[in-house]
Amino acid sequence: MNNSMTLIEFQREYRTEEDCIQAIFQARWPRGFNCPKCGHDFGYRLSQRRSIQCASCRRQTSITSGTLFERSKIPLQKWFWLIYLMSQDKGGISSTRAAELLEMHYATVWFMMHKLRVAMGNRLVGRTLSGLVEIDDAFFGGKTKGKVGRGAAGKLNVVVIVERLDRHAGDAALVVLPDQSGEAFLQSVESVVEPMTHVRTDGYSTNSMLHGLAGELNMTKIGKDYSEHGPLENVDRVISLAKRYLLGTYHQYCSRVHLQRFLNEFAFRFNRRYQWSQLFSRTLAAAAPNPPVQYAALS
Repeated sequence: MNNSMTLIEFQREYRTEEDCIQAIFQARWPRGFNCPKCGHDFGYRLSQRRSIQCASCRRQTSITSGTLFERSKIPLQKWFWLIYLMSQDKGGISSTRAAELLEMHYATVWFMMHKLRVAMGNRLVGRTLSGLVEIDDAFFGGKTKGKVGRGAAGKLNVVVIVERLDRHAGDAALVVLPDQSGEAFLQSVESVVEPMTHVRTDGYSTNSMLHGLAGELNMTKIGKDYSEHGPLENVDRVISLAKRYLLGTYHQYCSRVHLQRFLNEFAFRFNRRYQWSQLFSRTLAAAAPNPPVQYAALS
């Protein structure tokens, strides 16, 4: 599987369903086939089927079973085209636009894209941030009348954590908080930050709860005069980019049930921004081992 490809190379490499099957096989078993029943490391491809037969126990294993593509009636070429479209633009692509380009029904593409976002999110699970990190929270949601910012109606609170490498941003994590309690905030930070990490944040009182987690905690009082080169410059930039991504691509407010998946897509791409040409293969590698996703799990 080619890690870096142009549009022309993509078209050339995945011309047929068989090309896509071979790519899924390589992504699922990068070190070669391994029988899920007996563990034997050799099997024969059945020419008339999308299956591998174990040379030892003779069990037949579907190449797409146990993957995001299991029992999908959508041609694999269209799946691959959608992965390419989602991974090749920093702002992503909307379901409406993808449906137009692929000549598919909007609802079908919406479901496929959320499946891929689940796979991207699962790829982020267990990956922690360390060293020096910047932490801040932000409120995501559409424009509403009345109070703005903290406590505003209809807004979702998101904690945003970004590694600081010198003055540049490293990897990022964005977690939707179930509520605005200090406990929810602390648990969210603990889930993505290694213990004893140096933390830089603002002077909001809830942040003092991080004393037990952080190796060093710097709570800086942020003045009214904002500076793009301030103490939280990287996390501020990531918050701005994430909001611009949601507004520019989807033009709408995301409900709590969907927002985390959209933010996972953003973080998946952001954390691989220096390997942009590899994003297609990275996304496919996330989808291949991901268990099937049912519609009920997305609503």
